Amino acid sequence: MIFHIYGTDIHLCREKLRELETGFVAKKDKGGLNVVRIFADGLDYDRFTQEALTVPFLSDKKLIIVSGIMSEMTAGRKKLRDQIAEFVKTREASIENNLLFFDVFEDAKKIPQKDALFNHLKGQKYSWECNPPKGRDLPAWINKYCQTEKIKIEGPAITELINLTGGDLTQITLELAKLKAYKNGESIKSADIKNLVKAKFDDDVFKLTDALANKNRQLALKLISDQLLSGNQPLALLASISWQFKTLLKLKAELEENPRTTAASLATKIGVHPYVAQKNMASAKNFSLKQLININNQLIEIEKQLKSGAKNPEILFDLLVAKNS
Repeated sequence: MIFHIYGTDIHLCREKLRELETGFVAKKDKGGLNVVRIFADGLDYDRFTQEALTVPFLSDKKLIIVSGIMSEMTAGRKKLRDQIAEFVKTREASIENNLLFFDVFEDAKKIPQKDALFNHLKGQKYSWECNPPKGRDLPAWINKYCQTEKIKIEGPAITELINLTGGDLTQITLELAKLKAYKNGESIKSADIKNLVKAKFDDDVFKLTDALANKNRQLALKLISDQLLSGNQPLALLASISWQFKTLLKLKAELEENPRTTAASLATKIGVHPYVAQKNMASAKNFSLKQLININNQLIEIEKQLKSGAKNPEILFDLLVAKNS
């Protein structure tokens, strides 16, 4: 059986992945010995076919998760995708194991609609596109999430939460978990959001961006150290930094196409708070498009290492600063 999860919202994509993986382990692999994770940078055709056809250990199926195969558009990667597409099409009926392809894209423009493998996966019965809820859908999503998690929250508090987080679902869920513990069963009010939620566009993140743009290594290292010493969790800090640089990358791409565009227009186009667009326009001009792409790739790598149990997160952040200042 083939599963396919893709989209532009990393939180929703991961939630769906977690749901499928948990279901597989509960039904087919209680020992958790037959979940195989393959990242694109460690994938070749022989390894893929070997994993797909190898008999599982003490189970009737394996779950093979292939992550990031659509992210590179190089000739070598396209050839690999074409080979895998042909293999899957011709051998699908004889593959006993479950294949799960997982890809998160920066924006909808990066989704390779003409790619043979992508189109084959998209046409599967179990294919999910996970994009961030926008407009009225976002408050509705938060309401539904709070009901599921048994979190009481007032309408104005939801509006305030969206404004302060820029609508980022990862930060929204982290903040709601914190607020739930703080309120201890009481309803979350707008004042609670203002007092306890750290804005996605807070000054420290902007200062860090400026420090990297100005090659001020000492200041950048101090800002990161201060965040970690203040109790900010490494993944939460990374989420803030990643959101900032993804926003910068989107802004830079738009500014490259139309240097005269306004902050208000940018805010609407890339879906951020107008304050964020205004404050980031100057920062975006201090980076090249290539620099921002490189930094975003480095942040993805840091996330992988943190989730793999890196013992000293501060070193990972320090290396980020060293490479970019």
